[in-house]
This record gives sequence, structure tokens and C-alpha cells, in this order.
Amino acid sequence: MRKLLAVLTIVCCFGVTAAFAVDGGDLYRKRCAKCHRDGSESSKAGGDVVLKGQSAQEIEMKLKGYVDGTYGGSKKKTMARLLTRLSADDIKALSGYIGAM
Repeated sequence: MRKLLAVLTIVCCFGVTAAFAVDGGDLYRKRCAKCHRDGSESSKAGGDVVLKGQSAQEIEMKLKGYVDGTYGGSKKKTMARLLTRLSADDIKALSGYIGAM
């Protein structure tokens, strides 16, 4: 009985953790897709930046740079405004999603 209870407790913990995990794809669709579309092309509003083909580490470095003001071109203010409300976990998840495109 104790083993069953222990297994159920572990399963529930993983289930709760998964329920609160950040979805990079959802973040991308809500915050990025309007300008960067599917990642293989970009609108003029997205600065014509193609995201596909960039690594997750590269994307994460750039996103963090936008937030702290050490990276960016003509869209620096727009990107910073969009990213300041994201947590470190959000940026990690978003970077992973984009890097996997």
C-alpha cells in the first residue's frame, strides 16, 4: 500500500509540474507570429528577420539582450517592450521553440 501511495504521489507531482510548464509554441503564437510569421519569413514589422535556422542558445542570447538593452537594431524598443513581461523560464521556452523550428 505504501509503495502504491509513493508512486501515486510521484505521478501527481510530475503531472502538476507539467501543467505549469511554459509552452514556447503558445508564447510564439501570441507574441511573435504576428511579425515573424512561421519563422521562415518575416513582415516588415518584424524587420525581415528569419528565425528558422538559429540555435536556441543564439535566440536566448538575443532575447536577453533585448531585455537588458545590449542587443538590437531598429526594432529594439518594440522587442524590449514585448519581452519585459516574460520570465526567464518563458524566454528559455520561447528560445527552445524557435531553435527547434
